[in-house]
Amino acid sequence: MKLINDKIISDLDESLGLRFLSEEKRSEILTRVLELVSKRAGMRIVEKFSDEETAEFNKIPKDDLEQMEDFMVAKNPDAENIFENEAEKVKEELLNAKM
Repeated sequence: MKLINDKIISDLDESLGLRFLSEEKRSEILTRVLELVSKRAGMRIVEKFSDEETAEFNKIPKDDLEQMEDFMVAKNPDAENIFENEAEKVKEELLNAKM
């Protein structure tokens, strides 16, 4: 994924202390966090689409993440910043969560 770049992954890994976990647990948690970031950022981008853009986006196969990303970037040049912003929000929410 281009919108989920190495900088985002590294920051989440470091900030959340995932390096102290087993590789299996680290990977599982990181995958879930990145899914949440992707869903939230994607929703922010898609909600700004026109009806025509939404219809066109919905024609993209759900498993073609690269095509979805390309479409989002083409329609919203701020897509990368939105993903970075959502990653920061999710990180802060997790760090501030009361256990």
